[in-house]
Amino acid sequence: MAEDKNDFLNPDAQVSMGEETEADGMVIDLDEVDESAPTFEAMPPGVYDCVVDNTDFGMSQRSGNPMITWVFRVVDPQYENRLLFYHTTLHDKRGQSQFKRTLARVVPDAAKGKLIPKQFAEEGTAIGMPCRVKVNVRPYEGQKRNNVKEVLPPADAGQFLDE
Repeated sequence: MAEDKNDFLNPDAQVSMGEETEADGMVIDLDEVDESAPTFEAMPPGVYDCVVDNTDFGMSQRSGNPMITWVFRVVDPQYENRLLFYHTTLHDKRGQSQFKRTLARVVPDAAKGKLIPKQFAEEGTAIGMPCRVKVNVRPYEGQKRNNVKEVLPPADAGQFLDE
């Protein structure tokens, strides 16, 4: 499948700056925009086929501890291109165990030996890898939000790799 260089959901795609697009002349009347309009509705609880869209090494805003933020892009047709976020902390045995389980299910070869988490995230080793994500719904600031409960191996590891 040829890469669309104007795919705004793909962080690796580059928008062509030399060509004028429809968005260049866009005007939004902000007086007509309803700030309370709902955002995405939460997907129902379930297990969804995904690919890893991004990995980011950083520090938790709440605790200041190191973590990896995983971004999963849903490939199930009904919710295609929805993004789900999952955080694995790295400062204690529980978090490291969760990180290793996630690695073993998404990038099995990376779940052995010594690993530098920042380097792993920055190199994008997991990007594009298929997986399944178990999701539930939880309240957050008065709205229903999806929460990734667990990352599972893909049902068929070859199903997304040739796309």
